[in-house]
Amino acid sequence: MADTSEEELRILDPKTVADELRKHGPPRQITMHGTTAWLVSRYDEVRDCLGHPGMSPAAAYAASQGQTTPVSGLFEDTLPGTNPPQHTRLRRLLAKAFTTRRVESLRPRVQEITDSLLDRIAVEGQADLVTALAIPLPMQVICELLGVPIADRTEFHQWADLMLTPPLDPDTAARSQDAATKLWTYMEDLAEARRKAPEDDLISDLMSAHEDDRLSHREVVATARMMLIAGYELTGSFISNAVLALLSRPDQLELLRKDPELAGRGLEELLRHAGPGILVVRFANEDVEIGPVRIRAGEQVLLDMDAAHSDPAHFTDGERLDLTRDSGMHLQFGHGIHYCIGAPLARVEGQIALESLVRRFPGLRLSVPASEISHSKNPFIRSLTALPVEFEAQRPEG
Repeated sequence: MADTSEEELRILDPKTVADELRKHGPPRQITMHGTTAWLVSRYDEVRDCLGHPGMSPAAAYAASQGQTTPVSGLFEDTLPGTNPPQHTRLRRLLAKAFTTRRVESLRPRVQEITDSLLDRIAVEGQADLVTALAIPLPMQVICELLGVPIADRTEFHQWADLMLTPPLDPDTAARSQDAATKLWTYMEDLAEARRKAPEDDLISDLMSAHEDDRLSHREVVATARMMLIAGYELTGSFISNAVLALLSRPDQLELLRKDPELAGRGLEELLRHAGPGILVVRFANEDVEIGPVRIRAGEQVLLDMDAAHSDPAHFTDGERLDLTRDSGMHLQFGHGIHYCIGAPLARVEGQIALESLVRRFPGLRLSVPASEISHSKNPFIRSLTALPVEFEAQRPEG
């Protein structure tokens, strides 16, 4: 049983279970530092956990127990932090505002932003693609979608980075909490401004839903803050991961160069192979049967996404990147009621970023060996701190 009193849903450090990861066996219990959890690694069982109504994300479970943790505090009153019936109502209202039509209407703007970012590095012949493309692209898109003024985006980025820094010590935790409070206040003021003077953005749509369907002011602010964070962090991580995967596999990069339309199908394979999710945390709300085991109410579950996405029962030679593979069944966006509502936008951004890079810089290559690329220390999310590349410098037009 996971300790939910003294440690407030303390999550196992994935580094301590490294030897257990990527084993395609039945769910098994592991115990580290006095905390016990189930480790689930086979695709079918990971999918069952993600979609089972008796399983909750950590934030939603914490809220149901009346607890406040760094995770639950960030996602309280949002889709990842709630279960039905509140989750059902929030998702219905968000689906009205976050429509496929709105996402598709953003495609030309996503292309414009991408081209502008690539213009800035084209003359240099080298760049760090994390800071030059992977992060600024989804950040600018989500800020425009929500209606965050351009002048405020640098400050927002700083707050977001602090909020997402693992609270490994009291000072870091305090700075993270301070940033969360500042971003909350900022979004609260922006939501109030949109209530008084609506514009053509998602914040205004959420405020309209507030008037029509009793979406609380707190839910509007919490959702907007969560979308600002999730809207760039995970997509940015995926873009840099995908580029590294392609540059590390010249044969696959060449396939994409010869057939740019492969980017759509290949994107799903890249999500499977190099998606940002490494481990996902769930808690059982009730006794749940997963495969051959019974997980008791209150027990903690770690879902090994890498193992699931290389499960030989579903993916032949799953450790290998193959852009021609049918990988539409991957679980990077989740499954069931907590399936990521921003998945269509993430796909548009990823596809345009990859297509544009391959088209614009045919000689794109790593500046250093792949083994020297710097990865973040977040054990739950696969991301890069830098991605140095080089290419043939291009003269500016005109």
